[in-house]
Amino acid sequence: MSTMSRTVLALGLALSASAAKNSIVAPTGAETLTVALLGDYGWTGWQPLPLDFCNTATPKLQAAGVEIPRALQNDCDAGDRQAISNATIEETRTARYIEKVCLQKNCSAFISVGDNFYDSGVDFTSEGIQRFYEGWADMYVGEAFDGKPWYQALGNHDIVAGQAGVDFQTRIAPLMEDRWYFGNDNLPYYTYDLTGSNWSATFVVVDSDCFINKYQDNSSVYNTDYVISCHKDTNTQVEFLRKSFAESDATWKILQIHHGYISSSSNYTELQPLIDVVRENNGVVVNGHDHCMAHYQYQGMDFVLTGGAGYAEAGDCNYGVPLGPYAKWLGADAMQAANGFVTLDISYESLNFEYYARDMKLKGADYYPVKNDMKPSYNFSVTKHAAKGSH
Repeated sequence: MSTMSRTVLALGLALSASAAKNSIVAPTGAETLTVALLGDYGWTGWQPLPLDFCNTATPKLQAAGVEIPRALQNDCDAGDRQAISNATIEETRTARYIEKVCLQKNCSAFISVGDNFYDSGVDFTSEGIQRFYEGWADMYVGEAFDGKPWYQALGNHDIVAGQAGVDFQTRIAPLMEDRWYFGNDNLPYYTYDLTGSNWSATFVVVDSDCFINKYQDNSSVYNTDYVISCHKDTNTQVEFLRKSFAESDATWKILQIHHGYISSSSNYTELQPLIDVVRENNGVVVNGHDHCMAHYQYQGMDFVLTGGAGYAEAGDCNYGVPLGPYAKWLGADAMQAANGFVTLDISYESLNFEYYARDMKLKGADYYPVKNDMKPSYNFSVTKHAAKGSH
């Protein structure tokens, strides 16, 4: 079947599906509710294309005027090809580590900041379905994961397959697996509330891929039909965020997004309109994209980077060296970034973020030593409540 035929099939089936109204949701009424924050994890099941195709056949095809689909270009990425072996090991071990910590902390839900499937996302094909099960549904199983909702977001690797890939994650996957949650409107942006005995927290998920200017370059593997279209109308998501926060009287307000506005690697200043809304509401930003964990404070706002659940890269956290006063903690050293995730304990009094870095042992070496990785390597709390909604 041709790429176009697969795309048409995926779109046709996806558009005929409605979101799962009975998707699992987090429990309500607790004085303190603990959720897990993670991202940049979905390496398992990805098979890079044969080296001969990437290095020999591709240049010949391009010289003959054959258009190479962006997903195939991305699956030839030399850096990701080199990383796949360790990335798969690290994701698998980190998944088991997350389970251990979440059993200890009684995590009630999982919050993803995207890059759910490397290298080029998944769509509604045999290969995509197999990847969905191998890389997620059958990976994150066990007492800590079973029956717990995953509030999902899209990352740049999730959009390489274009609209067909976005439709699979936002429309098809929730019908396949109750834990996979993407709102009820079949859109890549949505909002949800977590509610306790005397508090509530409003989360708004936005697809930051639509805002990134360089993804509009024709040479970018992310320059797909989907991202070209949504880039023309980023105001829709900005206004969705504004409206969602304005209509909420929640104790806490959190933006859940993939790219980082402030980081030690790449600052995506195009996200400024979103950040302005969060600032006006005394909110917090949770993001991924950089393959490490960090805490940043900038212009009175807290930014939580939780991108260490798959292949960790020390350079994304500047090898553990703070670039400025805004970097409060970096989960990396001169050689390695930490695998791990962040837990969030939500109560009326505070949002308490705890960063769990895994003691990373491989082939007899401990290349990110943590004395006791069942305790957080770093933590901080937010105590200033969100601004009340204006309705």
